Amino acid sequence: MTIQGKNNHYNIKLRGYGHSISVKNSKLILKNGRQDITGEQESESWFVKNMPYEKIILSGKGYVSTEALSLLSQNNRNVILVDTYGKPVTYCNSMMDSLTGTKYRIAQYDTFRDPEKCEYLTKQILTAKKESQLKLLRLIGSDITSLPEKENSAGRVYFKEFGKFIPERYGFNSRNNHSYVIPRTMQLISSMLC
Repeated sequence: MTIQGKNNHYNIKLRGYGHSISVKNSKLILKNGRQDITGEQESESWFVKNMPYEKIILSGKGYVSTEALSLLSQNNRNVILVDTYGKPVTYCNSMMDSLTGTKYRIAQYDTFRDPEKCEYLTKQILTAKKESQLKLLRLIGSDITSLPEKENSAGRVYFKEFGKFIPERYGFNSRNNHSYVIPRTMQLISSMLC
């Protein structure tokens, strides 16, 4: 289950028929389905707070006690079940102990229900976008010093100016001109810059 001489793992994989995770004397018992050269099943015993693994990855048939899942969850240790190809099937993660996350999410929803806050956020996002576009245009050598107030007008000016710096062989005229096809590399560059 671990590499000999290494004690800084953060993941553990328990594989094969017969792996198990259980609790005994307040310790988590990790057993692997494989046997070592002596014919003994590999086994580890940890107080969960001292366990060097952040995640336990299970593949194949095995057993996990509900007591072990509860103990792992309380200590923010994840259990991930994967199929035989390593594709995740399910995750067992801990629940939040406080309502902080829920309160943040509710506050986000409430913000978007308030038209004044929505308008403020929209202006902030659009201002940041235009500043980013101007910064890039200055960086690539453009003489443009400002963009129109309206977003669609600003986008037309930005992409027209941006297109001047792309070699003609790529056929880039503007973002909204559907009569041409931008090569894949240019599509990636354009998407990263927006």
